Amino acid sequence: MTEFYLILAVFLAFTLNQSSRILRALGTLTAALALVMISWSIILANLDGTFAAIPVGARLADRIKPFVLNTQAAIAAAAALFLLWAVWAQATRRVGEPLPLRNTLSAFGRASRYAHWVIGTLILVLLPMGLFTSVLAADHPERGAFLAMHQTLGLTVLLLVVLRVLWLGQSPAPPMQADASPMQRQLAGATHIGLYGLMLGFPITGILLTAWRGDAMDVYGWSVTGLLTPDPQFAAAVGVLHNLVLPAVFYVALFAHLGAVTKHHFIERRPQDIRRMLR
Repeated sequence: MTEFYLILAVFLAFTLNQSSRILRALGTLTAALALVMISWSIILANLDGTFAAIPVGARLADRIKPFVLNTQAAIAAAAALFLLWAVWAQATRRVGEPLPLRNTLSAFGRASRYAHWVIGTLILVLLPMGLFTSVLAADHPERGAFLAMHQTLGLTVLLLVVLRVLWLGQSPAPPMQADASPMQRQLAGATHIGLYGLMLGFPITGILLTAWRGDAMDVYGWSVTGLLTPDPQFAAAVGVLHNLVLPAVFYVALFAHLGAVTKHHFIERRPQDIRRMLR
């Protein structure tokens, strides 16, 4: 399944930024079906008793995980319906010349766009996957496989984010539109810095958590151990950061980012904004 998610992320990044209307529509349809798959897998966890197996006396943070996952399933289902509508828009809209590799003054180039959508797809997979894995009992037969996927995909995100930051040093991001207010510029800058920090913080704290627990970490099929001396206290502290603090901050930053995109595109009628990162 790890390979499936990696291929899915690359496929979406490629198709969503093509000049061909058919390819863009195909990518949009695939994204909708992927969201349906995520939503359906969470629904199945409700039906097969996975969530019911959480002990009544478990911590509040553990007891609310089914609610959080079901909320994610509802959001994924709503997003899938929107994307199904967008398939028609992509199939009928013509675009201009092929994208350049590097960023320009008005839009991101192919390299930045591909990195953006691969990373974004993997994160949208990792969030419910990590939460679902933590719901499974330690002796659950599928927990090890889910954890290995989560670790490998998380490490992939870390590597891609580092490469993307290095690329931005060589090909700077296009500036915001000239009519953006100082407040909008400050909020956009803070949100983007926060998202980059979170995209780095999630995998780094995950690696530290695994190492300080003394557990093996799956790296593309290889088991890696002994990165750090096990330390239960450090593991507990990093666990709170990785499992509670960072997700809470990430949801706020993500919804702020998506809210700004929605506002510019549908309320202010400025489609050129979203076209900076999506064809």
